[in-house]
Amino acid sequence: MILLTQSRLRSWWNDDLFPAAMQVPAGDDHWSRRRVSYAWLSLMAVALCVLLPNLSYPLIEPDETRYAEIALGMLASRDWVNPMLDGQPYLDKPPMMYWLTAMSFHLLGVNEIAARLPSVFSALSTILITFGLGRHIVGSRAAWLGGLSLALCGGFMLAGRFLILDSLLAFLTTLCFLTGYIAVRNQQHRWSWWIISGIACALGVLTKGPVALVLCAPPLLANGWLRGDQTRTRILEWTAFVIPMILICVPWYVAVMRFNPAFMDHFFLEHNLKRFTEGSNHQQPFWFYVPVIFGSMFPASLLLPSAIVFLFSSADRKRSLRTKDLGLLVCAAAWVLLFFSVASCKLPTYILPAIPFLALIIGVMLDKTVLRCQSAGGVTTHLKPFPKRASLILTLTGVVVIGADWAIGGMTLVTIPALLLLVIVAAVVLLLWNCPEASSVKAWGATGSLAVLVLTIASAQLLPTIATTRSLYVKTKFAAGKYPERRIVFFGEKPHGIRLQIDRGRVTYFPQELRDEFVAFVATSADLIVIAADEDIDSTRAAIASTHALTDSHEHEHLYFANRICLHCQTTLELPCAQKDERPIAVSIARTIDEAIR
Repeated sequence: MILLTQSRLRSWWNDDLFPAAMQVPAGDDHWSRRRVSYAWLSLMAVALCVLLPNLSYPLIEPDETRYAEIALGMLASRDWVNPMLDGQPYLDKPPMMYWLTAMSFHLLGVNEIAARLPSVFSALSTILITFGLGRHIVGSRAAWLGGLSLALCGGFMLAGRFLILDSLLAFLTTLCFLTGYIAVRNQQHRWSWWIISGIACALGVLTKGPVALVLCAPPLLANGWLRGDQTRTRILEWTAFVIPMILICVPWYVAVMRFNPAFMDHFFLEHNLKRFTEGSNHQQPFWFYVPVIFGSMFPASLLLPSAIVFLFSSADRKRSLRTKDLGLLVCAAAWVLLFFSVASCKLPTYILPAIPFLALIIGVMLDKTVLRCQSAGGVTTHLKPFPKRASLILTLTGVVVIGADWAIGGMTLVTIPALLLLVIVAAVVLLLWNCPEASSVKAWGATGSLAVLVLTIASAQLLPTIATTRSLYVKTKFAAGKYPERRIVFFGEKPHGIRLQIDRGRVTYFPQELRDEFVAFVATSADLIVIAADEDIDSTRAAIASTHALTDSHEHEHLYFANRICLHCQTTLELPCAQKDERPIAVSIARTIDEAIR
């Protein structure tokens, strides 16, 4: 019974879903060197237009500030083994991103751009290897279209502008999986590619733990088993794969366990196994990643329905275009989606490793249907209206993005010109709606250019506006500049990354459990700027009421002013007093807020 089921599954996979031979026989690629160079340049240009502009916006709490603080601690202490946060070992994640961020700080200085560059280069590198390695698997044109599709995945690109681990993990898992398949794709296996795959997996394990191995190895094994051909891997090859992992990963894991005996339980049990099975604070339903994929790949996700039709249609003309190499990409994307869907702990960025494979699938679909439509007549019928429809959707999206930026941060120099440009685009699309050129390859190119424009506005304008308006540190810096004589006291709220905005010498931090020490410090101080957890603000206000009046700044929910009470007249020093011939501080604060609003 089991053998019969296995036979049917393999038959369905090889005969029904992916019956065509491999897409690119070894050495059979007709792109000239000049054309390949243009492909590299175009991918870099599109990616950098979205990734690089205006990277200096404030770090977003809590993840970016926390990771920056750990990297700064490593740089200061020269302890590259033990990630430290608030004087305690931070054992939730391995150190690869902290190392890269610390190196970036060392080379470029302590600033937001340096903090984000490792993620930026990870996203850019993922796009480039999607083309560079993908062309060995699906051909140059399909790989180039896949790289462009990846560069037009808004969620993937925006994640590349954050100091988080997932962009680096996506780069390393993509590198591991594609090089691993290239190693076994032909009859004569190529050991050099296989070793590169093992090194990439090892670096992935140093980035986010064993999940890197879990994401890469099973689809390689499953693909070889389903096909039953030369792509099946042997024990000797997996030995060559594991050796680099042992040489690269094990030294750090052994070293950190030597300094922190609780590491094994904390990292492997609490932050890997239990997060997978119990979900911590991020439990979501099984279908959570279905809308996340469509949202994170927008606007490239507008092509996902067509890609699904292309993959699962039973029409012979479509089946004849689906190769076994395409089946590998489906296997990889499906496994990543399934793994994270089964996991109890779900966050939107976890799904990033699946997006490069989905982008390559879209690239193959476009190559086979839009650019080679003569090979299968009628295949592109449902895609003919795509450029004009997508252009209208993108125009509307651009208007929403600009409107949101205007509403949150006010009008800027680019607001009106960008709106006028989008109105012109919409008018041109409507005028050419029924023209044959509206479905041409040039129309597809124009739609892609419009997508780049919209993503650039979202990443370089809207994202920094949101980060600035919600940043506690920006508000604190503003208050510190207005009241340079006041000390800044963090109580309960951790000052991670504060040194990127404010002189750390002005900052004092008290954890929640040191309430008595905090109260004693405040009692001996003049007026202060206080950053406190808002859920405990009533108890904090009561604790210091004998010496200071704690007032809301009205700028941020965690930002307060502690104004010393004048014991002579039993009132705060903001009110007129015989012993204080100065402008009331309360009036100054009110005018400052009014100026900020204006």
